[in-house]
Amino acid sequence: MKSEKTILGWAARLSTSLFLYLILVSCGEEKECPGFSDNLTPYIPNESRLVFHNAAGDSLVFNTTNYDKTPARTEKQNVLSVGGSGSKPYCRSACSLSAEITTQDAQSLSISIDVDNEALSCTLKINMASVIPTNDYFQSIATYSPEGKLFGDTLKLTNYIPTTAPRFSMAEVVYGRGIVRLKDDVKKCMWER
Repeated sequence: MKSEKTILGWAARLSTSLFLYLILVSCGEEKECPGFSDNLTPYIPNESRLVFHNAAGDSLVFNTTNYDKTPARTEKQNVLSVGGSGSKPYCRSACSLSAEITTQDAQSLSISIDVDNEALSCTLKINMASVIPTNDYFQSIATYSPEGKLFGDTLKLTNYIPTTAPRFSMAEVVYGRGIVRLKDDVKKCMWER
């Protein structure tokens, strides 16, 4: 008799807990978030290789290791977070391309565009790392719109966080082509695609 009551009590607590959990999960707010905007994709074309040449005929070849673009999705409020209220769904999207050089320089390059759909801001970033050792950062911010060329046809960027000895001090991005020029301060040349 006692074990029957224990089993019935345990089953009642389990079903009550499950019921409360289902109520909490279904109470969260939902928001439809757009995917990464098609008008920004031409700044970061999906390419398998980025090949640059200098005036001496040398080449700088980056093999793409990752290309990622945020799809349209439904964001949900997490009601099980701190305090049980959770933060409201927030829409962000991004597109990024990462690449590594094929020579011993152990050079890496990444370009990304992050869109904050709620704050209507858009940030284009380029990061280059090298064994030289240096990290070169380039950045531009624009007001977001789902239409038009937000950064123009040609965007010339200088180091966002200046370093004492940068490898690259300038990067140029062209709409429809991606990164087309890099100014190399170590090799004292301009790399072009």
